[in-house]
Amino acid sequence: MKYLGLSWTATFLQLALRLSWGVIAVTFAYTLHLNSVEIGTVLFLFYAGYVASSIPWGTLIDKVGPNKVITLSAITSGVLLLPILLINNIFQLYAIYLAEGVLTAGLFPSSVKIVSSLERPLTPYLALLESAAPIVLLVIALASGIIINYWREFYVVLFIALIITGLSSHLVRVNARKGKNVRRVFNRDMAKVSLIRGGELWGTWGASSWLFPFLVLYDGIPKNESEVLFVLYAVGQVLSIIINNKISTRVRDLTLVRTSLIVFILSVILVSFLRYFSFLYGLSLLLGISSFLYRPPTDSVIVKMNKENAGTSMGLANAVSQVGSMTAPLIVGLLISLGDPTFAIASLSLGPLTSLILVSTIKSDENLDGKGTLS
Repeated sequence: MKYLGLSWTATFLQLALRLSWGVIAVTFAYTLHLNSVEIGTVLFLFYAGYVASSIPWGTLIDKVGPNKVITLSAITSGVLLLPILLINNIFQLYAIYLAEGVLTAGLFPSSVKIVSSLERPLTPYLALLESAAPIVLLVIALASGIIINYWREFYVVLFIALIITGLSSHLVRVNARKGKNVRRVFNRDMAKVSLIRGGELWGTWGASSWLFPFLVLYDGIPKNESEVLFVLYAVGQVLSIIINNKISTRVRDLTLVRTSLIVFILSVILVSFLRYFSFLYGLSLLLGISSFLYRPPTDSVIVKMNKENAGTSMGLANAVSQVGSMTAPLIVGLLISLGDPTFAIASLSLGPLTSLILVSTIKSDENLDGKGTLS
């Protein structure tokens, strides 16, 4: 369990850094006078760094081991986080988040490598690992008012936690096999599944990044009521992990992916056009569930395709799929700036719709042969 605990904590912290921007952006919007495009550009640059460094991190993980990479990634990203306490212009903010994207990209693939080495069913344990995302979102949603007022203290806590995690990882010996035949990872089927994951992340992180600031800054909903909707969205993501653990052993991975994509697309379109506040309560919960239900089974498919090189596989998948995370916040910001907030939120369905089309081209995932191919 200590291996799973280390993996979960590392994943939680890198997610806390990027997901907290969906709340802290409100503070910087006032203090640095940011417009919607600038708010979206901060995360765009974070993911640009994340994408650029994902494959090198993944290859390094399979060569030297995930615990060493967690040590390096956590400590360097923690130290570089401190200058954010002193920033006074948008360009400094851009530079820090770009660098943080580069440095934190080693944490999640390392965590997946550790979990893939455990002798247990893969999908349920990946669901446990990825529960870090909805839980951190729920914590941020519940503490959004505190984080807005005490954002400096929040970054200091992140710094301390990253340093402790990095040092702790150095003391843990992980029995993960080193990768071989890395070239087997790079093939057409891996590219297809990575693109599917990219469309999913377009919806997940686009909604997570923009839901709260959109409601407060552009949709005219009072902050307290926006916090309630954001909390319900986060609760929905937590419920998606519980649902995943209940049904993942009975439902095939790609069947679960297809179903959750359809529900997300319908939910986000309804959220975009409905203006009855009472309906938004239920839709926020459903949007949260569907926005994350597809993540564990998709990552399970990626790892099963080549467990020996799980670090490289996830690094490649991140490099491709995080383009969705990178572009969605910026596209939403651009569409808001053009004066059409309804279509801006509806655009979050475009990535999942693309993923749904790609998933329909895969016949089955039940006969993964360990050679990176799908039937």
